[in-house]
Amino acid sequence: MTWTGKHTWFAGLGIIVLTNAIALAGVAYNRSGEPDTVITLSERELRLPYSWRLERENSGLSLRLRWRVIGSDDDRYDYLSHSSTPAWLDEEKLQELGFPVNDAVATEANRRRLNRSLPREVYLVLEYDGAAYQNMLSRARAYKDKQQALADQNPEDKNIAGEAKDAKERWERDLHKASRLFIVDAGLDPGALHSSYPDVSRNIVMRGTIQARVNSRADDKWEVQGYIREIAVSNINIPLAFRKTLDPFIERDQSNDSEDARYQVTLAYGKRYEPWVVKVE
Repeated sequence: MTWTGKHTWFAGLGIIVLTNAIALAGVAYNRSGEPDTVITLSERELRLPYSWRLERENSGLSLRLRWRVIGSDDDRYDYLSHSSTPAWLDEEKLQELGFPVNDAVATEANRRRLNRSLPREVYLVLEYDGAAYQNMLSRARAYKDKQQALADQNPEDKNIAGEAKDAKERWERDLHKASRLFIVDAGLDPGALHSSYPDVSRNIVMRGTIQARVNSRADDKWEVQGYIREIAVSNINIPLAFRKTLDPFIERDQSNDSEDARYQVTLAYGKRYEPWVVKVE
């Protein structure tokens, strides 16, 4: 049989139809049965896109899920989003997740091997407005008080006064505006994670990727660390039916000067640990 342009057209159409069918089947499976988690997040955790003044004919809109981790350095209590290294993702945890960390710091070849190792897909636990957020607030408050005490002891030093002012502003932002969603654990078995974090109104289990590396410390010693590269779904598509609730915030200036979040979104996570929007208020 001679292959013609018509055959190519039908083959391309068939691939498109098959791809869409597979995608729709995946969506249907994810949403079948009872949701794995139903959680309500606010503007602090789900941000409108930076390009606020969207074209009016463009009805598509997605909100970005803003997550955080807490590192081990008390003076740098707030680590944001991508490629972040939480304190709990240490050598023991990395070994539990299957990374070849034994003797990783022993030789240069071992260190290079681990640094070149591929990232691994795991399941992550994202905790909303829980112990991690309270821990971060305590550290932020302590850092603010520390900087203010230094400023009080050195009233003529403008640099120290500026650092105290910055610390206070960060504390206020963390208290009223910053995301309260923290990645607090990782594992290979989502069921085991749900058993450890049973409150499905506060804890989300979702897929993500983690990578291991060897870093040098300030004391010239080597240390194995893990960092979170990404979560599987960071952009949440808003269905057209809910778009009108967010339109007033899209059409005006993007800054939110009040201490209160202007909207909240209820998400459901299904069998594939992927979210969809249930409600926008």
